[in-house]
Amino acid sequence: MNELSIVKQYPPEKFNLLGNTMVATKVPDIMAPVAQAVKLSPNPDDGDVYVQDKRNNKLAITKNGLKKLADGAGIKMINSEHVLPTTCQKCAAVNRSAGKIVQCGTCSNKDVAFKVTISVPQLTGETLYVTDTNEINVDDATSEMSAAAKAQFMKFRNQICEAKALNGAIRTALHIKGTYTAAELAKPFVVAYLVPNMDNDEVKQTAINSMFQSSQNLFGTANQLVLTPPETEEEEAPEGVIDAYVDGTYEAVEETSQAQEAEEIPAQQIATTVEEDAPMCCEKCGAEINEKVFNYSVKKFGRPLCYKCQRN
Repeated sequence: MNELSIVKQYPPEKFNLLGNTMVATKVPDIMAPVAQAVKLSPNPDDGDVYVQDKRNNKLAITKNGLKKLADGAGIKMINSEHVLPTTCQKCAAVNRSAGKIVQCGTCSNKDVAFKVTISVPQLTGETLYVTDTNEINVDDATSEMSAAAKAQFMKFRNQICEAKALNGAIRTALHIKGTYTAAELAKPFVVAYLVPNMDNDEVKQTAINSMFQSSQNLFGTANQLVLTPPETEEEEAPEGVIDAYVDGTYEAVEETSQAQEAEEIPAQQIATTVEEDAPMCCEKCGAEINEKVFNYSVKKFGRPLCYKCQRN
């Protein structure tokens, strides 16, 4: 597959070509070209896009839409790390020049920054690594928020910042525009890259050997003891909260937060409350749970479930 065949098969007037699909290259026998066509809905209600500019009818791709494009392009997240925000860098520089020890966590600064690296397969057979850093200045980000929206934002600002960094890397890697018209979004997005050619006997045999080697490394011998780390109960953002902040739909978050605060637990759910001295157990698997998990599950699902059963 070369430049001419891609354009001929997916003409720009009918498709949105992403990434380096216009590159001309000679494909080796051990590799095979793959072209993925991903269709995004131009209707904001479907969750793939949101209204960025009402006056000019411009739409932007949401976190959900970007994930669809990244999956189609074979993109994988390689690394995500918390880095020092600008405010902390200035503080560290001042302390370093003064010869003092930087004591973090004692100031009121709540800014956060994340750096995300993704791998992007190319038509040349190489893998492109793209890094993007996103920083959240809390004062600027929450200046026009209500108290309820700000509380939600502060609670999950790390996840929101990381999601924005990942989205930025995907946009850069695939050359995605900031806004599109409804007519442009009606055209499928196309991305092309190379994968191992399984019709080649040598590649097929190598893949088979690698598969069995990986299985042996993963499971080992029958007598090998496999230890699993204990399960931890981590609080996750309510569905849609991070997406809403990342995609700019703050009003929906605020309304949802206020509705959740005003919502009362139905009488049939209150009836499931147990006495203080009685152990709290998951209704599905019987595992013992703490009061916080119990109350959240009863309110959210109408019955007490452990963290694992809630996710399932």
